[in-house]
Formats: sequence, structure tokens, C-alpha cells
Amino acid sequence: MLDWLKGSLPARAGLSVLLIATLTLCSALSAVLIAWVSENDAAAINTAGSLRMATYRLAWQLEASAAPQEIGLLRDDMQRRLNSDTLKHMIEDDQDSPVARAYGDIRRQWQEHLLPALEHRDSGVFQQQSELFVERLEQFVMLLQRQSEHRQNWQQSIQGASLLMTVIILLVGMLELQNSVIRPLQKLLSATDRFRAGDLDARVEYRSTDELGRMADSFNAMADAIEESHRTLASRVAEKTQQLAQSNAALELLYQSSRSLASATASAAQLDTLIDCFQQRLPGLRLSLCLKGESQGPVEHVLALHGSAERDICARNDCSNCKRHCGPNSLIYPISSQGNNLGELRAHYLDGHPPRPWECELIQALAHLVGTSLSLERQREQDNRLLLLDERTTIARELHDSLAQALSYMKLQVSRLQTLIRRGESDEHLLDVSDELRDGLNNAYRQLRELLTTFRLQIQDGGITQALDDAAREFAERGAIRVLFDSTPLAFNLSATEQIHLLQIAREALSNCARHALASQAWLRLRQSAQEVELLIEDDGIGITPGFDPRQHHGLNIMHERARSLGGRLTITCREQQGTRVELHFSPAFLGQLKHEATL
Repeated sequence: MLDWLKGSLPARAGLSVLLIATLTLCSALSAVLIAWVSENDAAAINTAGSLRMATYRLAWQLEASAAPQEIGLLRDDMQRRLNSDTLKHMIEDDQDSPVARAYGDIRRQWQEHLLPALEHRDSGVFQQQSELFVERLEQFVMLLQRQSEHRQNWQQSIQGASLLMTVIILLVGMLELQNSVIRPLQKLLSATDRFRAGDLDARVEYRSTDELGRMADSFNAMADAIEESHRTLASRVAEKTQQLAQSNAALELLYQSSRSLASATASAAQLDTLIDCFQQRLPGLRLSLCLKGESQGPVEHVLALHGSAERDICARNDCSNCKRHCGPNSLIYPISSQGNNLGELRAHYLDGHPPRPWECELIQALAHLVGTSLSLERQREQDNRLLLLDERTTIARELHDSLAQALSYMKLQVSRLQTLIRRGESDEHLLDVSDELRDGLNNAYRQLRELLTTFRLQIQDGGITQALDDAAREFAERGAIRVLFDSTPLAFNLSATEQIHLLQIAREALSNCARHALASQAWLRLRQSAQEVELLIEDDGIGITPGFDPRQHHGLNIMHERARSLGGRLTITCREQQGTRVELHFSPAFLGQLKHEATL
């Protein structure tokens, strides 16, 4: 029970309230009881006092020889007063008390001495006995007063003791409240404020088995758990930060490496440098890049790159017995691109621990990067081969369409000249054929120079706009013609092939303006119309004959052929005022590719 009270604040507070309530109730009940018991004390004292007066009246009436009726009335009144309930109530609880004995003596004195004296009307005896009777009455009244006072003293003592005990309980309760509630709460609030301010070492220095003690223990346990969690989180954050720093460094390395590998030719030296840098970003990691030469057919030897420190040429069958990566936690990542197996990347840590998931992802990204770089290198080689073949095809086509035709024509003219010589034709006829041969040679030489100019033509850093401006200046200086060039910036880039075709069409048109149109001024304009590129060449020359046959104009045929290569349309018409209008419209391959991708 005592332990239960010590371990419960509500129990102690309830016990205090119960004690105070009990004391208050006891005090009230005692007051009510004593008031109820003392209720007839005053009446009894008055009655006892009136007996003395009644005795004096009887003595006076008896001495005065009063009428028997009056004496009888006074006797009956005396008898009634002496036997009143108020006097009996004072002595009925305890017959052996002094009050009861005094009351008995008074009644015996009345019955044995005073009442017989009244009946015999003996005033002398009555007077003598009345004095003794009055003395006993006074003693009886005194005893009644003392009994009443004794009861009042009891009531005051009970109330005083209740008040004293109540004050003691209140003082003890206040002291207990100060020691067991207020101070612990202050300590708890202080520790809470310190903990909230960031002091994780804040604890409540209070030990008890009650509720506040358990709350303090709970707070301390919670603070310990939070502090431990904070330490754990701090260590985890530091670990994750280190991992993120390594991961970011590796990703930055991958990004920089992807840029360098995408812009330069992939080589073993570059791959060695990449492996070295990657191993520095992840300490303890060792990588081996095993590459085979061809993606098709069996492979006899494999090139193994281990960084700049070492490089091996080993047989394909030695991979399963490789001592560098024979541990239980070694990982193998295939190097592939577009379904072609290019080799594999082997990884392990020197201490033998398995790579973490994010490290596996980085190594896998490195494997993809190596595969992509090797694939891009092979794609560059393939593109170079295709460009070389396309360039040779273009040269053959240009030679066939221009110089080869002129040489064939001159070959026919030479055969004709030989036939005329054998026939013995006149010199004039032979001179005509020789003049045609000379014109053919001049034409072939001009075409050869144009072909050389075309093949040596380059687009500089200024792009197609700068190239067209340079062409306009060139023909203006060479052909004594004024060329006005106007262009608007394009919202997209043209490929190298598109720029070459566009420049060649403009040069051919300006060449015709200078040589055949007899123009004094030409206009060259490049602009964008929606998703198309528009090239316009106009001159104020003699113009073209309506219904002309384009097959007789080799340069125009080449212009139309280039327009078809661009996937566009070329129109040659008469200018409204005077001269010729050449207009080209085509959609760049860049926009067509975007449209195709959007469709997919």
C-alpha cells in the first residue's frame, strides 16, 4: 500500500483530499452532535434555577399562612419542575455521574423532607430543609454548567484538532506538490527546451516511481533513442554524402568521357585513361576491358586493357581462367552495341567485398559507354567509307555528264576529220571540222576547270550565307556584272551536302547571267518560307526563249539534277520586267527527320 502511494501522484493527492474531507466531515458531525446533545442544557439550567425560586415562594407562602389551594398549586408546580424532561434528559445517559447523584439527592430531599413539611404546613421545618435544598440546587446547577462547558470544550478541541490536522495536511501537500510536481515539471520543461534548442545531451535529473518519474524516464529514454538515431543518421548521411560524391565524380567522368569519345576517335590509349580515372573515383576497384577485334566470326585473340599500367593480348579461351577476376564477387558486364558482342568488362574489389548497387550501376554505365564509343567508331568508319564511295560516284557522274560527253563529241569529230582527209575534201571543209574540234576542246577545257572548281569548293565557317556572298562578289568581279545579295537567317541548319548543292545551283545561275544573259545586274536572295528554303536568282538580261529545250543546255540539266537530289523543285521562267528568274524550293532533311520522328 505504501509503495502504491509512493508510485502514484493521483493516489497521494486523492488521499490528501480524502483526509481533509474526512476531517471536515468529522468536525461538522461533532459540532452537530454536540449541539444536539447540548440542545437542552440551557433549559435544564433554567429549570434548575427556577426550582430555587419556587422553593423560596413556597417558603414565603407557607410562612404567610396562605390558602391551601395556593400552596397546592405551588407544590404541584414545584413537583412538575422537579420531574421535567429537561432535567431527566441531562442524567439519563449516565446514572452514576455527579449530576445524576446530585439530582437524586435533590429529589430525595424533596420527597423525604420538603414535601412532608408542606403537607403538615410546618413552616419551621420547611424553612430549615429549604436552605439545604437550595444549596444542593446550586451545586446541581453548577454541575449542569460544568457539564455543558465540558461538552463545549470537547467541540472546540475536536474542531481545533481538525483544523490543525487540515493545516498540517495542506502544508505536507504543498511541500509534496513542490517536491513531487512543480520541481519535476520545471526540470522536464527545462530539459525539453534545451533539447528543442538542439542540445541532444539534455536529460531530466529526477528519479521517482510516480508518474512524473516515469515521464522523466520516458523522456530520457526518448532522448537517448533520438540521440542514437541522430548519430546513426549523421553517419548514414556522411556515408551517403561520400557515396554521392564518388557517384557524382564517376558520373562527371562518364559525361566528360562520353563527350571526348563522341568527338574523337576511340583508341586503346583513351580507354586506358578512362579505366584509370574510373578506378581513381572508386578506390579499391580494379577493371579489365577485354575487346575482340571483329564483331562477326570466331575470335582467336582478345585485347585486355587494365589501365595504363598493363595491357595483355590473350587467347579467347583464357577468359575463364583469368587470375585477375577469379574471386567470388567478380562481376562481368558484356560490351555490346546493336546486337554485336564487342567484348566484356570485368570488375572486382581488392578487398573482395561485393560492389554496392549504385557502384554496379556506374560500372554498367561505363560498359555501355565503352560499347557506344566503339560502336560510334565503327559507325564513323562506315560513314567515311560511304562518303568516300558517294564522293567517287559524284565525281564519276560529273565527269560522265560533262567531260566524257565533250570527249566523245571530239572523238566523233576526229573520226569525221580522218574520213574527210581520206576522201580528199577541200581545205575549207577540213578547217570547219578543225574549228569545231577547237571549240569542243575549249568547251571541254572550260568544263574541266568548272569541275576542278566544283571539287575544290568548300563551305567555310561562315556557312552557306558567307559562301553565297563570296560567290556573288566573285562573279561580280569576274563578269563585270553587279550582283546584289540578300539573305535572312535560317531557323535550322543545313547539311554539308545541301549547302554544296545550294551553292552550286547559285554559281551555275550566276555563271549563266554573266556569260549568256548579257545582264548588267543580278539579284541573289536566300530566305526561309515556312519549313522550306527558298533560293532566288534574277537578272535583267535578254532572258530565255519560251519553249526552249533544256536538253540542249548542259548546265541547266545539272541544276535540275541537283534540285532533285535535294528533294525540291527548280523553276526557270522569264522575269516580269526583263531577264530570267531561277527559283529553288526544298525542305531540309533536318526538318524531314524531325517530322518522321514525330510520326513514329
